[in-house]
Amino acid sequence: MKETPQEIEGQGLIEFDALIHKVPDMDAAYIEIPVDVKAVYGKGRVKVAATFDGHPYTGSIVRMGLPCHILGLRQDIRRAIGKQPGDYVHVTLLAI
Repeated sequence: MKETPQEIEGQGLIEFDALIHKVPDMDAAYIEIPVDVKAVYGKGRVKVAATFDGHPYTGSIVRMGLPCHILGLRQDIRRAIGKQPGDYVHVTLLAI
């Protein structure tokens, strides 16, 4: 597992492993973004092309009252990759 994010070959692609967190009282999950989003992307809300264990996803990095930015991990993607809250997932992010 990559504990810290790494930029891949100067392409602006960030790669890391993340713990899947459960949203309390909902069948929803998210990952925490382990970089200073404003410093890296120049703004707080960023649309990204992401992969979760190679499964593609397009969404937005947001701040939802937590101490860090997050990216939702939809139920259909969790099913497709066989992961649930408490598992680790390999993530790539590219701002679009």
